[in-house]
Amino acid sequence: MGLIGWVGLTIGGLVYSSMQSQRDFDPQQTFAFAAMASEYPQAIVVSMSKQYPALTKTVVHIQQEDCSCNFSNNIHADRIDDKLDKFRYRSLHVSASSLPADIVLPSLPAIMIFDEQGGLGYFGPYSSGYFCSTNSAIVDRFLDNILLNTHLGSSVVSEGYGCYCPNKIAE
Repeated sequence: MGLIGWVGLTIGGLVYSSMQSQRDFDPQQTFAFAAMASEYPQAIVVSMSKQYPALTKTVVHIQQEDCSCNFSNNIHADRIDDKLDKFRYRSLHVSASSLPADIVLPSLPAIMIFDEQGGLGYFGPYSSGYFCSTNSAIVDRFLDNILLNTHLGSSVVSEGYGCYCPNKIAE
């Protein structure tokens, strides 16, 4: 009986924690407005290259230490890393505080994928939905095209409702 109670409390705690973090990825539309500028993807590449040289074939996983959404996101990040490893992509796991200051990012966790030419292929949330699980992945819609180098430019996604934490650096 004690084990059943412990499991129930654990699941209840996870559900409660997740419910507290349900929000829009870009509630003030700051990310969407920044992304409207045609030079935005190249500005991201230039800014990130100063801090992280050689972004060619690189995925950047961005989290915030005290974000309750990291738990389910880590599973997704590991799955993406496994897939990208087969295409010889390198993986960086960084905190939001280590990003260049000029990068607009309202919520976390987030992901950037730089293609084989070093261009920004994708920037935005991993998933949407209640637990932001791999079943509701946003990034996966773009990933195969980036890996096969058949994508048509950069995809900066600001839409999403799910388990996101506000970026404390952006506030």
